[in-house]
Amino acid sequence: MPAPPADRLAIDGLAIDGLAADIAVPLVVDLDGTLLLGDTLLECFSVVLFRSPSAAAKALLGLHDRAAFKRRLAGQALLELADMPWRAELVALLRTERARGRAVHLVTAADQAVADGVATALGLFDSATGSDGVRNLKGPAKLVHLRERFPDGFLYAGDSPADLPLFASAAGAVLCDVPRRVAAEVERCGTPVLATLSRPRPGLRIWLEAMRVHQWSKNILLFVPLFVGHVFDDPHKVLTAIAGFLVLSLLVSGTYLLNDISDLGADRKHPTKRRRPFASGALPLSLGLVAAPVMIAAALVAAALLSLPFALLLLLYLALTTAYTMALKREPLTDVFVIGSLFTLRVAMGAAVLGIAQSPWLLSFALAFFVSLALAKRHGEVIRAFRADTREIAGRGYRGDDWPLTLTFGVGAGLFSLVIMLLYLANDAAPSGFYRHSAWLYAVPVLMALWLQRVWLLAQRGELADDPVVFALKDPRSLVLGAIVGAAFFGAI
Repeated sequence: MPAPPADRLAIDGLAIDGLAADIAVPLVVDLDGTLLLGDTLLECFSVVLFRSPSAAAKALLGLHDRAAFKRRLAGQALLELADMPWRAELVALLRTERARGRAVHLVTAADQAVADGVATALGLFDSATGSDGVRNLKGPAKLVHLRERFPDGFLYAGDSPADLPLFASAAGAVLCDVPRRVAAEVERCGTPVLATLSRPRPGLRIWLEAMRVHQWSKNILLFVPLFVGHVFDDPHKVLTAIAGFLVLSLLVSGTYLLNDISDLGADRKHPTKRRRPFASGALPLSLGLVAAPVMIAAALVAAALLSLPFALLLLLYLALTTAYTMALKREPLTDVFVIGSLFTLRVAMGAAVLGIAQSPWLLSFALAFFVSLALAKRHGEVIRAFRADTREIAGRGYRGDDWPLTLTFGVGAGLFSLVIMLLYLANDAAPSGFYRHSAWLYAVPVLMALWLQRVWLLAQRGELADDPVVFALKDPRSLVLGAIVGAAFFGAI
């Protein structure tokens, strides 16, 4: 029977042509990498890994039995499938085909529980079939199933080399991000290509975004001991500090990759974080799970070559940020103390890599100051949740009515940091002999008080959208105040 004229329907803002194939032939759709811009097995594994590493290790022992492995992980990890990054063009195409009367079936190597969840979340399929814990429904096994289920033929939408036998046996193919070699093979076997759907390959820009290179600005704190220790005129010390900065930045980027992978569910519910590379499906989870440990290991080796104390502090930073990623970020108030400690460690690393003494005054000030800034960021989120009448912030453990607590602790920590600075100036810096015009130093706490007031005003109004450190580097008023602080410091020298 000839195919009817293809209706053109606008669905979800996309105008999609129907497939030029007999409407009586059912369309079979793969899930991972095809309908979904991601891999449900890796997502299940990452959920289990960050919730219970021992359970993930135990599950890996059964990797040889793929169907049982998938069944075990699917039972331990509850994916929030409605928030997953779907291939919008394919979803629109499926809706078009269903509106034209074509039967659409989901057949996937993912576990049956995942297949059922997808079918419920999207409401697009006449049936959903997945691996059953015994049979891994992939490649040849999937082909046997489809020939038994659809003896009169089927159309197939897939994405990988494992789908080649299915493309070859199908009455028509929908290719989704298939490698060129696979597309050429489909063409050679004579299967009509009904549609080709593709997305940009992850390039340097996506990787830099995932590594959060813009957040490297926080690592500038490593240079603070270079100046307060008065060794900024030593070229060797300057080069050593730069090397330490790059090593720290590499490790921090690796931890950001792990944090984003662990936080996929919460990020996908967030209005802006849902666009992050892993949450949006722009960057495959598999690449992140490989790149992160490689980057972290390389940073630790490089740190050990620079300075053993620096490497030990870097290891402490890694342990603390891993604990934060795994659990502490969901503990209210503990989370901000950890963030403040991570900033303080950056300052301590600067002294360690330069081989100069740690200043208790500087570290005490840094801890109180950065706890205040971490609370300012969290307070902004809490106050917005309060005004939106949101009971709990997803993945954080805070509620909207916690705002008096975050405000009190945050402003108090900020004021305490200024007191520490004043005591340091009076009892240590001014008598040290390093500063010929030490009176200029007292401009620093005054200017920092003005800046803290601005940060907390914006946080209380719910207008502090960025991390305060990143905000300071983008805000013109903050940059002016920072320039004056720098001028006061060098004026004192």
